[in-house]
Amino acid sequence: MIHTNIYQTQLTDELLNSLKDECRTDLLDMINNVEFIQRLISPDRKYAKDLERDSFGKIKIDLVNPHILTDTNYFRQAAIHFQKHGCYTKLMPNPNPQSEYGQWLKREVLRCWNGMIRESDGEWITGDMYFYLNYFPIIQTKIKKGSKVGERVIDFPEMWEGVYWRFHYWHQARYGGMYDDFVGGKHCIEIASRGRSKSYSFGSKLAKNFVLGENELNRRNVKSLVAAYQKEYLIKDGTLNKFIDGITHCAKYTQFPSARLKASMSDLNWKSGFIDSDTQLEAGTLNEVLGVAVKDDSDKLRGKRSSWLGFEEFAAFSKFLETWQTCMPNVQEGDISFGQMSGIGTGGSSGNDFMGALEMLNYPDGYRVYSLPNYWDKGAQGKKKTVFFYPGYVNSKGYYNEDGVSDVIGALISEIEYRINLKYNSSDPLQLTRRKAETAFTIQDAIMKRDGSLYPTDKLNDVINEINLNPKYTDDMWTGRLRISKEGIVEYKPDNDLKYITEFPHKDNKIEGTICIKHLPIKDSSGKVPRGRYIAGADVYDDDSSDTLSLFSLFILDLWTDELVFEYTGRPMFADEAYENCRLALLMYNAECNYENNKKGLFAYFSKMNSLYLLCPTLEFLKDKEMVKSGMYGNKSLGTGNYGSVAPYARRCIRDWLLKPEKILVSSIVDGQLVEEERTILGLQKIWSKPLLQELSMWSPDGNYDRHDALAMLMLIREDKLRLLGDMSPRDAISNRDLNYLGQDKFFEKNYKRNIKEKDNWLE
Repeated sequence: MIHTNIYQTQLTDELLNSLKDECRTDLLDMINNVEFIQRLISPDRKYAKDLERDSFGKIKIDLVNPHILTDTNYFRQAAIHFQKHGCYTKLMPNPNPQSEYGQWLKREVLRCWNGMIRESDGEWITGDMYFYLNYFPIIQTKIKKGSKVGERVIDFPEMWEGVYWRFHYWHQARYGGMYDDFVGGKHCIEIASRGRSKSYSFGSKLAKNFVLGENELNRRNVKSLVAAYQKEYLIKDGTLNKFIDGITHCAKYTQFPSARLKASMSDLNWKSGFIDSDTQLEAGTLNEVLGVAVKDDSDKLRGKRSSWLGFEEFAAFSKFLETWQTCMPNVQEGDISFGQMSGIGTGGSSGNDFMGALEMLNYPDGYRVYSLPNYWDKGAQGKKKTVFFYPGYVNSKGYYNEDGVSDVIGALISEIEYRINLKYNSSDPLQLTRRKAETAFTIQDAIMKRDGSLYPTDKLNDVINEINLNPKYTDDMWTGRLRISKEGIVEYKPDNDLKYITEFPHKDNKIEGTICIKHLPIKDSSGKVPRGRYIAGADVYDDDSSDTLSLFSLFILDLWTDELVFEYTGRPMFADEAYENCRLALLMYNAECNYENNKKGLFAYFSKMNSLYLLCPTLEFLKDKEMVKSGMYGNKSLGTGNYGSVAPYARRCIRDWLLKPEKILVSSIVDGQLVEEERTILGLQKIWSKPLLQELSMWSPDGNYDRHDALAMLMLIREDKLRLLGDMSPRDAISNRDLNYLGQDKFFEKNYKRNIKEKDNWLE
């Protein structure tokens, strides 16, 4: 039995044995490989009373090792009173601030500004969360007791531990926390599963700032802004609709300031206050809320200084990094932040593309985002920093108690069983990908590409995670230069000044790059690399300089093992340098290369170097399928044109190769004995190029993916070769070809002796 705390479904042998094999495997995989899950279910998980307190008597909250919440109704007293009596107090309104009513009202306002502390154990919530819990009713699902039936009702929010973490994340970013030495002045980015009250939290923040201001010092002329890529994110069951419901509730049931100078949904603009009857001037708090649909024009936000600026579904922004940087002066002067930016994103949303924000997710400190150690991804041990993540196993409906503490085990089992059912009872494989992103267990699940991709992004991300956990994964690769020796042989020479590009996306197009060899070419008994064993695919460019981020990319595949053995990706100063690296690599592996013949530069260079024989003719099977038209001469007689149905067909070839199963023998020591076990792996699990895996995971039709395009050319020539071979393996085909060679005739065996030359050592 795996021991857990009392808030979890107990993982007994009986329960595990009752689960289907696939469900049990996936469950144990998550428990054993996600540190954050282990911390949530741990029997040693702490309570507030066990934590260190600050000088104000408040506990110090660790967002990646959270404590267990108890007696949370203590912080919902105002909401509970309203639920019972339909009002916040039975006290008679009295304008005298020293009256009992005046003291009660002052206490509530101070709690909305400063938060609330429970002195007995130091537990506390922020002011923003106090307002959210007590003054911001939301539409939510209430489960009928003892059933699986739910009803959508309007009521005050339940306490959820994930929302508790969110508001503390906002507070720690603004005022300091244990992961920035309590300095503060940071901004916020959150990725969350669907249905985790993100828009309601945003709407509540806007409503509080509008009605009461940010805090006691900043309560007048407070400007709050919420931006989205499209207007529908703001007004169609969006943040601003929720904001309006919140300020309407406060105007109806509280003595908080309620007069409005402007309230326009068409202009997406609200302003509190009134016209003074004596001076005819604007008076009151004059707090303002503004909504902006950015589309592709980040300048719409330029110059709009704000106390708070929220980005709804930031992954839908086509140029989010540019927008973020444009808005930075709106909330800070130099290193001093007078306001805060906060972005939220939902995994699996249609149109979402985390590509634009991936840089921020991986390097949050560079964008003044409050960063946390990553314990959410598989195998992550907090070595890398990332943004705040609200996983799908936290506060899953029906799997948390009245204090918002999650039954993580129960939620995992329920969701995994749902996914398995969807997997085997749906004809659309993208539905499973979407589900995994919407109820993400890891950050990698949440940001995986859903739209426009045929590739198994979840499996690709698993391999990326494995590589991330192995910092020495490049140690068995050879990087450097290729050159022709005095003997006319292509040889490899190491060069420590050249750096292999290990991450995608890259930041500029001036990366020289380098060759990367995983396996050197294998020679036959004659000391030569057999023609036909190695094939290549290249994505090329023509111009020496460009404003795009395009790189030259070449991959070489060993048809015998069906494994990538060589990569060259980069953009040297002159295009001819890239062409020469490609030519030398093809000579070294005696490989035939398919390339995109829409670009003429490679053909011209190879023609000049008398090396056109290294480029493959237009592929026969594409001509048979009438996908391409073969030219009689020149550039169009070689390579492949990337138009029509060629690109979709190439992508299907890539997918088939990625998912191709292969049986391997894995050796391990059991009880002191060497044991070999047969396992089945997929083709994608043999890919060693991390940036290629990242490109495949993030690929979309409208992006720039050079390695992907090189692989597409490679898969087309692979398909052509395999079709010509029929049922014969590449190894047998080449061996039989050698046996049928005239030099193998028995006449020569009887009359001449042959010296068998051992294969060369390529590193000498």
